Amino acid sequence: MQANRFQSFILAACIVLAGCASMGVPSPETFNQRIAVAVASVSAARDTATTLLTAGKIGKEDAANIQKQADVAREGLDVARRLEVSGDMIDAASRLEMANAIMRELQKYLTLKQGAPK
Repeated sequence: MQANRFQSFILAACIVLAGCASMGVPSPETFNQRIAVAVASVSAARDTATTLLTAGKIGKEDAANIQKQADVAREGLDVARRLEVSGDMIDAASRLEMANAIMRELQKYLTLKQGAPK
């Protein structure tokens, strides 16, 4: 029952965020803001994977793979941050985009799995 509440919360949060975007709420502009949003996305993917596992929507192996992919994205964000601090903005932006690409694909997969029985 708790998993259903969490899934409902995640769905509501996504709807609110989409609504905010359509109402003109500013999206992250600075590099640090974009990193912060990406880190939050990694955390959300981890939490969603745990919820889906608990709800029986994914298996243990799938949940472990999702966690590994989130680890890769997080490591990429850490590298991007170090590159930015060192002044290498081109490579920093590239690493950030790679991490975001991983997270976009993970989010698509997690959304798909939310509606599918195991």
